[in-house]
Amino acid sequence: MSNEIHIDYTSGSTLYAVIRNGVGEVWYSSGQVFESWGTGSRTANDYSISLTGKGGSRYVGNFDSNIPAGRYSVQAFLQAGANPADSDNLVGSDEIVWSGAGRVTCDKLLANKAVQNKSTGEIKYYDDDGQTVLLTHTPADAAATITRTPS
Repeated sequence: MSNEIHIDYTSGSTLYAVIRNGVGEVWYSSGQVFESWGTGSRTANDYSISLTGKGGSRYVGNFDSNIPAGRYSVQAFLQAGANPADSDNLVGSDEIVWSGAGRVTCDKLLANKAVQNKSTGEIKYYDDDGQTVLLTHTPADAAATITRTPS
């Protein structure tokens, strides 16, 4: 997948993003781990994800496919100097629900391919490519209830 991160900001700027988990830790891609900001004397330069200007004040970047499935916040910073720095200003943010293989959105779940295994009841929802599974859940029903457990 690519270009899962989308940020709107004035064209001609130099932006980068960082990804944070639910407890506020930041993704360190070289170590493939979430950690507290500044661990091992790391700075914004170690956590930054490049964003590319696409014109019309839109910037895009890639969400690291090594990040496990979950809900994450993306922060965008305006790079003031030659490299990302801890003093750079926050200019935007977004939230991404990540399947481990792609961004999960309501329109993808409703409009794209979904396949149910009739013997197990498991339903797989696919990304635009028709191959990448975004979400799997298995409904379980009893006499009076139906329970859906996302995985």
